[in-house]
Amino acid sequence: GLEALLLEWAQWLNVGDGSGYSTMSVLHQDWSPPTPGITPTLKTSPASRVRELHRCIGMLSIRLANTMVVVYCQQLPPVEQARRLHCSESTVRSRVIHAKRRLLAQLNGQ
Repeated sequence: GLEALLLEWAQWLNVGDGSGYSTMSVLHQDWSPPTPGITPTLKTSPASRVRELHRCIGMLSIRLANTMVVVYCQQLPPVEQARRLHCSESTVRSRVIHAKRRLLAQLNGQ
């Protein structure tokens, strides 16, 4: 669902995963860091879904887009999310719900 795609997006967006390889490559947009013991290969389907989600998030208002980045990419506790976004925790939750509705509509072509 959308939640899994958002988590995949956050992982894709964050540079590095502790493996010593960057998440993105200037050589090819579908390059993926190798799993230990595996020869590096190109990603297939997930990257296109993630890039489409990234495009849709870019079409959200700056307030909603920033909320999605803080909530999904920065992995902060709710109180810190609210502090960084200069609002209440309930407002953060409300913005996430609103953003998810807009993203689902965009991803489903509405």
